[in-house]
Amino acid sequence: MPSWTIIPPTMEDLDQYYCHPMIVKLFRIMRTVYGLLDPQNEPSGIHEGKHTATFGYEDSEETSESSVLSSLFIHFGLSNQTSPRFAIILPSMQIEDLIQGSRIPVPPELVPTVTDICDFAVVRSQFTPDPNDPEYDIDSGYGIDEPESYPAGQVWERVQMQKFHELLMNTGLIESTDPRHSHRCDLCRSDLLQCKVCLKVMCPARNCVAFPLSCMRWRPCAAGHRCWYSDICIDCVVVGTTCLCEETWTCDLCTEKGGFFLRCLRCNRPFCDGCSYLVGCRGCRASNLCHDCAEEAPEDVAKEKYVELVGPCTKCKTPVCKPCATAAAAGTYVHIAVVSFSTGCDCIKSYK
Repeated sequence: MPSWTIIPPTMEDLDQYYCHPMIVKLFRIMRTVYGLLDPQNEPSGIHEGKHTATFGYEDSEETSESSVLSSLFIHFGLSNQTSPRFAIILPSMQIEDLIQGSRIPVPPELVPTVTDICDFAVVRSQFTPDPNDPEYDIDSGYGIDEPESYPAGQVWERVQMQKFHELLMNTGLIESTDPRHSHRCDLCRSDLLQCKVCLKVMCPARNCVAFPLSCMRWRPCAAGHRCWYSDICIDCVVVGTTCLCEETWTCDLCTEKGGFFLRCLRCNRPFCDGCSYLVGCRGCRASNLCHDCAEEAPEDVAKEKYVELVGPCTKCKTPVCKPCATAAAAGTYVHIAVVSFSTGCDCIKSYK
């Protein structure tokens, strides 16, 4: 019985720089299930570590689609529990509380998400690896240490590419779903834009007639090329962090890495460099109280939380705290590693 624990991901998943294509879909279902039936344990983020999501299917000698779907299971639970708490019952589309023994219908807004997971399971059960893949061993298959996200990503990528070509054919733009260029638009030959999480694709060329056919929208993570997800469509933005002015967003993993926002030491709200409510050091990210907290906090608390800022930097015109400026002037550059990772800025060398 093939089964995979998708949440939390394995370290191999993280090392591969991509995640299982069902991770966002499973999290979306899990969050709704807990919100309805166990709200005090509703998960805060995909990688918060408190919850687990496992799904799989039973091997069958039959090849009909219904035999695979009837054996599909989706389980949710807390990581400190030995047995799952909730299950998605298919094909009746019900949520079962395995502790209480009660069932409720899957909310209508989740039916397409559950259906996507079912479609994935069918194709995954019929997946035949490419023998030319360097990661594939003809005798033993994929290595025992190979994360499930590797073949799963191949499976779901094929499905999404096929859906894109079917869309072009159904609108009369091409005559066959056999792609002439599998990772390129058959009409303008632009490289297709693909969400790193759900692997859906679209043509990014605005002058191509295929562009308006897709309803996909994209939201860039402030981490840029250092983002684990890289390109992510707005449908896969399930959590993450948005600054107070709502101009800057980071995905949940990059939020955990930290360093992309300044945070008020009193209210802990996130502020981007463009927010006018909080000013902090570009080097070590130390910050003062935001304007609201500075007005509300007692005077002794405000003084205790005060960070002396000097500068600004001669290059990027942002301030730096006194310890960072002293280190830069002495030529020690003790904060360069932090700056390079969290902001991509090496301006610390310009402080005098």
